[in-house]
Amino acid sequence: MLCRPLHPLSAAFPLINMLRSYVRPRPSLPLIFTATALGLFALAPARAQIALPPKPDANATEAAAAKNAEAVKLSVFTVSEQQDLGYESMQTTSGMRTVQDLKNVANSISIINAQFIEDIGATNLDEMSKWFVTGEANPDPALPNKGIFRGIVNNYAVRNGWIWYSPMESYATERVEILRGPNAFLYGEADLGGANNQITKRGLFTRNLNRVKLMIGSNELHRAELDLNRRLNDKVAVRIAAVQQKNESWVHHVRREFRGIYGAVTYRPFRRTTISLMAEHAKSTGVNAQGLFIDGYSFNTVTTLTNTAGYVYVPASGTFFRANTMRRSAGSNLTAIDPTIVPKDLQVTGPNGTAKNYYDSVTLDAEHHIGENLHLMLSGNFYQQKLDTWGAAAARTIYRDLSPTLPGGAINPNFNQLYTEYFRTRNINGNIVRDVRLSAVYDLKLSWMQQQFVFNAQQHQDNPGAMRPKWGEYVDPSNPNFVGSINTAGTQAAFTANRATFTNNRFIRRYYLRDGDGGSITGDLGPIPGVSAWFPDFSNLVPAGGNQISRRFYTPSLGAGASGSYFNNRLFTLVGLRQDAFKMKTTVGAPRPIANTWVNDNIPGAFAPNPSFVNYKLSGSNYGVVYRLNDMFAVSYNRAQSFRISLGEGSNLYTVGSRQSIPTGEGSDMSARFTLLGGRLEANLTRYDNYQPNARISPAPVVAIRDEVAAIFPTTFNPTGTDYQKLTTSGYELELIANLTRTWRLSLNASTNELVTEDRLPLLKSFQSEARALNRATPLLDTFLLNFPEGVPNAGYTKTRFNVFTRYEFPRGALKGVYIGGGANWRDRTFRGNGTPVQGSPVQALWSPSYTLISVLAGYRTKILNRPTTFALNVDNVQDTDYYVSATLNTGSWGAPRSFRFSTSIDF
Repeated sequence: MLCRPLHPLSAAFPLINMLRSYVRPRPSLPLIFTATALGLFALAPARAQIALPPKPDANATEAAAAKNAEAVKLSVFTVSEQQDLGYESMQTTSGMRTVQDLKNVANSISIINAQFIEDIGATNLDEMSKWFVTGEANPDPALPNKGIFRGIVNNYAVRNGWIWYSPMESYATERVEILRGPNAFLYGEADLGGANNQITKRGLFTRNLNRVKLMIGSNELHRAELDLNRRLNDKVAVRIAAVQQKNESWVHHVRREFRGIYGAVTYRPFRRTTISLMAEHAKSTGVNAQGLFIDGYSFNTVTTLTNTAGYVYVPASGTFFRANTMRRSAGSNLTAIDPTIVPKDLQVTGPNGTAKNYYDSVTLDAEHHIGENLHLMLSGNFYQQKLDTWGAAAARTIYRDLSPTLPGGAINPNFNQLYTEYFRTRNINGNIVRDVRLSAVYDLKLSWMQQQFVFNAQQHQDNPGAMRPKWGEYVDPSNPNFVGSINTAGTQAAFTANRATFTNNRFIRRYYLRDGDGGSITGDLGPIPGVSAWFPDFSNLVPAGGNQISRRFYTPSLGAGASGSYFNNRLFTLVGLRQDAFKMKTTVGAPRPIANTWVNDNIPGAFAPNPSFVNYKLSGSNYGVVYRLNDMFAVSYNRAQSFRISLGEGSNLYTVGSRQSIPTGEGSDMSARFTLLGGRLEANLTRYDNYQPNARISPAPVVAIRDEVAAIFPTTFNPTGTDYQKLTTSGYELELIANLTRTWRLSLNASTNELVTEDRLPLLKSFQSEARALNRATPLLDTFLLNFPEGVPNAGYTKTRFNVFTRYEFPRGALKGVYIGGGANWRDRTFRGNGTPVQGSPVQALWSPSYTLISVLAGYRTKILNRPTTFALNVDNVQDTDYYVSATLNTGSWGAPRSFRFSTSIDF
C-alpha cells in the first residue's frame, strides 16, 4: 500500500501563502509603471533629508568580505555569481551536482548567464532558446516548454536539478545550463538529446541590490520587474524578485498575462552550515496560437460525411445541421503555408479560449561541512501546478465545402468556401511533485591527485492530476438532434457504448474563412441552452481504458560517482553509476454520463487489472576524461546513457506475449577545448554520436497485410502489435565565448545534425524471414516493408544552425556609457518527414526552408539622481523576414514579424 510520507518542506508552506498574497488582481500595468517611476524619482530630494549612516570602517569591510569569500569558497554545491565574466561562466553544477570548472568537465554543457539574458532582452526560456547551440523551443504551440535537442524532442525541463513542467521566466533566473546528450547518471529520467536546467536566484552576501526594470514593446507589451537583495547580517541574506507582464500578439486573439513573486533566503547559522530556502508563486493566463493549419482542400478527392461528423453549428449565420451526406474536399494533410489561402494571423478558438498555469514551488537546501573534506546536503522540493485549458479538438484542418445544398434541401450559401471546425473542450489538470535528496561528497587529496567522491540517494514523487474533470461540448440529449441513447448503467460495457454515442454527438463549431475570426463569432465558449451541453469528454480526453481516479508514482534512486584530477591538473576523470526504480499505482474508473457533473466511479471488475501496479528498475552510467595539454588546449571524451523509465513498458509487440521495452539511449561526445588570448577566448568543438536502440514505432499495416501474416503464424503473431527501430543522431557543435576587451563581449555557436532511423521493424522482418524459411509467400508484407527503408531521416532535426551575438560599450569620450550590439540566427532547412504535397505525385522528403534573423541592441548606462540607470532597445527580426518553422508534417508556426522592446533598469 502506498502511503503519503511527511515531506521535509512541510514547515515551509506558510511562505507560499505569503507569496500568494502578493499575486492578486492588480492595477493596470501603465499605472504601475507611472507609480514606480514617480516613486523612484521622489526619493531623490528626500534622500538629502535622511541622515546617512557613517562610512563603514575599511578594515571591518575587508574582514567581512574575506569572511564571505571563505564561505562562498567552502560551498561545493552552489556556483557563485562572481564566477561569471561577461557572457562566460566559469563553473557548473551539472556535471556531478557539485561545483566544477566548466572547462574541466567531461560532459557537454553550455551556459547562458544573466548578462547574456539581459542583453538579448529575453523574458522567458523560449526566447532564450533561439540562441542555444541546441535545445530550441518546439515550434508546435501545443507543446510548450519542450525543446528539441540534437533533433529529438525533450519532454520536460529541469529547475535547480528537479523536474519542471511550468513556464520558465527570466525574472527568477540566474542562469540556464544546457545539458547536451544523454545524462541519466545526473538526473535519472532523461531524453537522449539532453535537457535545460534553470538555476534560480539566491540570497547574496556579496552585495545589496535594489533594482526595478520597466519594459514596453511591440504588441502592447508591458512588463515590470523588481529585484531586491538584502544582506541583513553575516548570517542572513534575502532575495525578492517580482514580475508583472501583459502582452498581446500579432496573431489574432493571442495574449498573455503573467504575475509572479519569487523569494530566496540564505541562512548561515554556523560557519560550516548554509540553509537556502527558495519559493515562488506565479500565475500565467494566456490565449495560445493554433499554429499552422492543415491542408484538407488541395486534392480533387471528395469525401462524403457520415453521422460521425456530429452536429454542426455555424456561428456567423446561426445555422445548425447534421453533416451526414454532405461533401467536403480532401488534401495532403500537410501544413498549409500559403498565406493567400490561410491567413498567417488566423486563430478561431477565440479570445476566451484561455490556458491557465498557476504554480507554487518551495525548495530547501541544507548544506553542512564536516572538516575540510566531507560535505553533506539535504534537499527537499515541493512543486504544484494547476492547469485549466479551454481547448479545441479535431481542429486546424482547412476543408472546402462541396455541398451545393444543406441537408434539408436549402441552397448552401457557403458552397465552395473554405472552412475549419472543432468541438470545444476544457481540461482541468496539474501535478503535485515532492522530491527529496541526500548528497554526500568526500574530497580525497593526495600529493599527485585529488578525488571527489559523490553519493546521492533521491526520491521523486509525482501525483499527476489526470483524474480531474475533462469536459467536452456535446449535443444536449433533450434536443431532437441528439442521436442514440445514453447508457447510465455502471458497467464497462456501458462506458464503451457511451463513448460511441458521444462521438456521434460532438457539437461541431464551423468557421468559414471568408467570415473571419472576430471575437463576435469565436468568443462564445458555450454551451448554447437547449442545443449543447458540457459532458465528460467521452470521445476525446477520457481514455478508452478508463479515466484515472488516482495515480501516484515514485522514482527512488541511488547514485555514486567520482571526479578526479591528476598530475597537477593535467588529467580529469569522471565515473558515475546510478540506479532508478519506477513504482506506480493507478486506479481508473468511468465518469458518469451526466451534464455538468464529474463523478468518476470505480467499477468493480472493470478495466482489469485495476488497480494496476508498475515496478521497473534501470541503471545509467557515465564516464569521461579531460586531458589538458597546457593552459590553452585540452581534449575530452564522455560516454553516457539515458532512459525514460516513467514511460514504462509500451504497447504489445507483434510477437505474442511481449511488449515494448523502456526507451533507452546512449552515446559519446568528443571535444577539443581551447583557452586563448590569456583566457579572454574560450572555444569548444564537440563531435557527438548518440543513439536509441529501441525507439518505438507503430507502422500500422492494413488489415489485409495483418491477415496474410496471421494465417501463417496464428499463435505467435499479434495483428495489433507494434515494433522497434534504431534512432541515431550525430553531428558537430561549436561554441565560442570571448571577452575581447573589458567592454567587448561575444557569443558564437554553430551545430550540424543528422538524424536517421536504422534496424527498422525487426519483428515484422523476422516474420518475413520465417515465412520464407517455410516456403510461404508474403507479397503484401514484402511490399509494405519497402516503405520503411534503412537510413532515412527522422523528422525534427535542423541540418545546420548558427547563432552569434556581440556587445560593445564605449569606455570613454563623448559616447561613454553608450553600448551597441546585435546578432544573427541562421537556420538551415529542417526535415519534416515524407509526404505527398501534390496529388498523384510520389512520396518525397519535405523540409521547412532555411532563414536568417537579425537582431540589434542599443543602450546607454548612466546615472540619474546618482542612481545607476540603463536604457536598452532590442529589435528582433530587423529585416522583417517572412518565415515559418515546422518539425513535423502537420505542425509548426509562422515566425514573428519585426518587433522591438525598450527597457529601463534603475538601481535605487
